[in-house]
Amino acid sequence: MMGISTMKKVVAAFVAISVTLIAFFAGWLAAKGPAVAVELMTKDIGLKAQWQQLDSVKSFDQIYTSIGSIRDMIVSEAETEQEVVQGMRFILRDLAMVSAIIADGNVTRPRFVRMDSDDRKIAGDNPSGEYGLAAINGRYDYRITGNKGTVTYFSLNVNAGKGMSDRRLVAFLNDQSINFDSEGNFTLLLSKTEPSEPGQWVKIPEDATSIMIRQYMVDRDSERLASFDIEVLGDDPGVNMPNDSEMAGRLVATNYAFVFLATMHKTVVSRALDNPNTFVETDSNELGGVISGPDNLYMIGHWIVADDEALIIDIMPLETRYWNLALETIWHESVDYLHRPTSLTKSEVIYQSDGSVRFVVAKQNPGVDNWLDPMGVNRGFMTFRWLDSHDQTVAKPKVKLIKISEL
Repeated sequence: MMGISTMKKVVAAFVAISVTLIAFFAGWLAAKGPAVAVELMTKDIGLKAQWQQLDSVKSFDQIYTSIGSIRDMIVSEAETEQEVVQGMRFILRDLAMVSAIIADGNVTRPRFVRMDSDDRKIAGDNPSGEYGLAAINGRYDYRITGNKGTVTYFSLNVNAGKGMSDRRLVAFLNDQSINFDSEGNFTLLLSKTEPSEPGQWVKIPEDATSIMIRQYMVDRDSERLASFDIEVLGDDPGVNMPNDSEMAGRLVATNYAFVFLATMHKTVVSRALDNPNTFVETDSNELGGVISGPDNLYMIGHWIVADDEALIIDIMPLETRYWNLALETIWHESVDYLHRPTSLTKSEVIYQSDGSVRFVVAKQNPGVDNWLDPMGVNRGFMTFRWLDSHDQTVAKPKVKLIKISEL
């Protein structure tokens, strides 16, 4: 038979478990379940002083602070409940991207990670484009091999800079400067000094930190994406778990990228914010080659459209192999291009008889050609991209705000 002391222990354990479950579910119903659970599981733990002094822990604490600051920025700057809701989701998307491409980046076993996804579209990305990034370290040499596929455009940026210092573009190649063979294959060798093995040499500095590959498609359904891979040249550097210093470096870089992406709506052509429903012309010299293509000409605007209004955008497009117009939220993220008409390329628009194009931005479908759906919000950014037009003169779009009833 069970002794009295044992029975008391069983009863005490049952009571403790019952109290925990009641508190947990009560908190969950109040939308505080996770916080309640953490509080219950950690209330009696003690922080170990020696671990508190680790550089990786201190660097993580800096990310924690940045998340709070960006949260406060969004709550302060948002003008509608919908913008706050999108802002909270945007923080998670930002963290997901930088964690995948930087915090998890392994410079001795590099791989290209897709920055955007069908759902996560941030940092003013091109809805008809795809972006891949590989973390590297200029101490090593690298080989990139691949095939260009049939995409309209393919390019490669090498970026440098560490810690919280500004990043810079140190090398750029596109599909007109990469040496492809007859089948579209290519080999790039990235190193500080020219290697002896066959391949196209790309010189990189000691503080090189990442490689970004950018692809544009005029017609996503009919184009085959490029394929590519990356490896370290020379002796195998081995696989090691990151030490405190290395992890701290990754976390600092992650924090830099998180804040940079979260504040792009304030820094990327900030003058557009002061003049709504107009476009300003810019290029990689102003935007920075780290986030833009040096062979692209950009026109960026800040649109504001009420529920009963429509924004008319008339443009005479350039004769170029790629251009598009895309809508973004106020947090600089492209909206749901998979299910709604939020971006159109040169092959998707309906042209007028003189070759011009008229876009209509409106919250409700007006039943006209080239309608762009802002997905329920009243303001955001809009971006034209003109490929191979960096040095060309492009007539600015004519923009007019009218009532939908006037269409």
